[in-house]
Amino acid sequence: MKKLFILLIISLLLSSNIEAHPGIGIVKNSKGEIFYSDLSQVWKVSNGGKTKTVIVPNVHTHELHLDSKDNLYGEHLWYEGESTNKWGHFAWKYSADGKFSKEIPNTEGFLSNYSFTRDVDENMYWIERGKIESLLMKKTKTGEVSILQNFKTIDVRWQFCQKDGTFYYVDDNDLYKIKDKKIGLVAKDLDDVEGNNPLRKPNHSIYGICDDKAGNIYVTVYEKREVRKISPTGKMSIIYKSPLTWHPTGGVFDENANLWVLENNALNQVRVIRVAKVDLAETVANKSNDNSLIFNILHFFLGICLITLLIKKYRFTKVLNPIISTLFFIFLTY
Repeated sequence: MKKLFILLIISLLLSSNIEAHPGIGIVKNSKGEIFYSDLSQVWKVSNGGKTKTVIVPNVHTHELHLDSKDNLYGEHLWYEGESTNKWGHFAWKYSADGKFSKEIPNTEGFLSNYSFTRDVDENMYWIERGKIESLLMKKTKTGEVSILQNFKTIDVRWQFCQKDGTFYYVDDNDLYKIKDKKIGLVAKDLDDVEGNNPLRKPNHSIYGICDDKAGNIYVTVYEKREVRKISPTGKMSIIYKSPLTWHPTGGVFDENANLWVLENNALNQVRVIRVAKVDLAETVANKSNDNSLIFNILHFFLGICLITLLIKKYRFTKVLNPIISTLFFIFLTY
């Protein structure tokens, strides 16, 4: 009985879609060092990945930004509890020489008029979501805030800015870009779910965005456990598939074109893995088919065990047995 219960828990972990809000923060400095957030602290991975150390402890930040001088930026967000039902935050800077300071002091509520999505000149960009339309905002290095344009959206999520100011954003499960005030569709249905289903949670589907020197865009698709590449011509391919139980949430390329992938699992564990340039290929999609087959067989087998356990333990009537079995079969094959 205990072994069956353990197998059931494993099955749920493999099949569950995490309801938490994983971070996307992963960046690289000029020395080839990688920085990433696990939502409790910020880690630094040495060039090559041999060692890692905590450089900013006790901060809950989903995003990170690194400027051209190797200064690192993030935030700390906290919830005070049900007694006050208040949120608080501050924005911080970790300088290239290792000094920590607050860019924004402890403030009630959520971060506003501030963004970690920036161009090479440290101009900040973000989207103010509205019920009827959304606004693309910009804040200059000198603190001037302006509205660049307004446009209609469905459900705006993660955003990304290239060095030249080309702005990308996820809307529902589609990727758009804004350049010279022109909005263009980059890729549609990134998670292979067509249309706008109000019962679906698109915010748990598409996560971090990054680019490479050739101008390709990379998007992490949480639900599919994939990193997808979109070429300047619009061709989309799968270049990486996370192992079972792990999901990609962000990525960054090093100077040798190796991809460092930020991953999260159902236990809210976070890790970073290095994927060598030679292993980044479209053939990974074919390899993933084997993983999917194994997963489906295991999931189905454990589901049958669970049905058998429930019927024996609770001794359902002969009328309910086929109904329960049918419901579980629908759940397993959904």
